[in-house]
Amino acid sequence: MYLEMYLFNWTNADEFNSHATTKPNFVELGPYVFKEVDYKVNEVWHDNGTVTFQQKRVWHFEESMSKGSLSDKVTNLNAIATTIAYTIRHRSRFIRETVNTLIRTAGETIITTKTAGELLFDGYKDPVLEAGSVANYSGIPFDKFAWFYGRNNSETYDGIFNMFTGATDIHKIGSIEKWKYSNRTKFAGYCGIVNGTNGDLWPPLPDNKTVSIFSSDLCTSLSLTMQNTTVHQGLVGTKYVSDKNMLDNGTNVPSRKCFCNEVECQPSGVLNISSCKFGAPAFISLPHFYLADESYRNSITGMNPNKEKHEFSMTFEPTTGIPIQIRATVQISLLVQPDDAMSLFRNVPKTYVPMMWFAQRADLPSSYASGIIFLLILPTLGCVIFYGIAGIGVLLFFIGSVLFVRRRRGHNEEQKLIAKKVKTDVSPIVDEF
Repeated sequence: MYLEMYLFNWTNADEFNSHATTKPNFVELGPYVFKEVDYKVNEVWHDNGTVTFQQKRVWHFEESMSKGSLSDKVTNLNAIATTIAYTIRHRSRFIRETVNTLIRTAGETIITTKTAGELLFDGYKDPVLEAGSVANYSGIPFDKFAWFYGRNNSETYDGIFNMFTGATDIHKIGSIEKWKYSNRTKFAGYCGIVNGTNGDLWPPLPDNKTVSIFSSDLCTSLSLTMQNTTVHQGLVGTKYVSDKNMLDNGTNVPSRKCFCNEVECQPSGVLNISSCKFGAPAFISLPHFYLADESYRNSITGMNPNKEKHEFSMTFEPTTGIPIQIRATVQISLLVQPDDAMSLFRNVPKTYVPMMWFAQRADLPSSYASGIIFLLILPTLGCVIFYGIAGIGVLLFFIGSVLFVRRRRGHNEEQKLIAKKVKTDVSPIVDEF
């Protein structure tokens, strides 16, 4: 399995203000490809048909598969300053002005330039982040910032899962019962229910119209809709894809309005996951705002949504529920908005700034596919063997019966001949007397 990461480079960031005549322009950099290996650790099996575990993910950079290097310079929104401003947006003007002074004194600006490696896994130190941790207003519980900082090789980052094993009900296999000892997340109502599988194990999917996967990264579940059947590695699979409702927040599906969670609802296609990301103004969408409301793309330039490249899809062998092809795509954007108490943000237009997107890609190896094909034909093969053996048995019985009858008939004929011969031989002797 591979994780492809793309970063957005802001080419005209120095022109970003409410009086600008040009829109923010972004150029996609990457992919920066990492090989991913996942482990389930600290497993505890329970009598109720569930298992509790943690998961450890290990990523290794694959330079030969990447376009660019981890030393590439990337310019974009200052995530730390933006997060702090968003976190304290409802605090008093005095507090916001004080924090603004602290940020300016530290030499921070609204834009920052870092290497791809620093932004992805390595992280970078920031005086405002350190001061914010001490003052407890940054909301970020780390000494460095990176999109995947502290995650590589960690057993604890993703939390503790409780999952059905399928021992008591095969149709529940892989379904998450609880995450972090709860069956709810911080989202309100229906939106906060923990449901779906962990993405590794799935129940049989003979006629499911939708499938759901729970993502600890997003603190919610994503639902994909059946599209069609396809053939991969000789296996006929059912393909499920993202649609315009997957990241809706009530515009298209009223029951999903709970994703707004007492904040201003944004147009469809982008979900607010700030409650899952330490209060940061983090919003997820499909890459390049694919399937999202046009307003997101209209406020900036450089977005080129493409169904083939940016669609979220999973293909399963329906009888077994085994994934045979995965294309999981998600984009992270940060919301920046004006605040007249903070000089850094006083004259900025409200903008959803694309920061990065990633694609998790996996294909079932041909050796595994051959095994599944054999598994699928095994019942048919068993029937063929059963009826074949039964047919051979009937044939042998028939042949045996014919041979028995013929042998019996031959024996009777032989007895008649012997009897006739004896009678013939005895007759002359009788005549002599």
